[in-house]
Amino acid sequence: MSIVPVSRATALPVRAEKVAKADLRKADQSVCRALLGAAIRRARYRCEWSLKELAGKVGRDERQVARWESGDERAHWDVLFEHQTFRRELIIALAELGGDHVEIETVVRVRRRC
Repeated sequence: MSIVPVSRATALPVRAEKVAKADLRKADQSVCRALLGAAIRRARYRCEWSLKELAGKVGRDERQVARWESGDERAHWDVLFEHQTFRRELIIALAELGGDHVEIETVVRVRRRC
């Protein structure tokens, strides 16, 4: 058995294979997230809560709720809808996103019992 010196060894050809590339970026959702974040912020203002108060009521970190409001992170809607007071204000804030096509009406009815 003879040992072939490295300099005389037959090297396998190096072949770079072409890889197919596809542009599979997600649709730009930054505008949508910003609008939804603005609705969350508007609902919080309507409740007259600070960012810290909202975070405490929904059981999340203040920084996370701030990212929801800024649109940097997708909001956890199930968490936001758990709190009844906030849910009511959030629904109104979301309806306001409809612009001129949505009318928001508040009706108060009092039934008297004599």
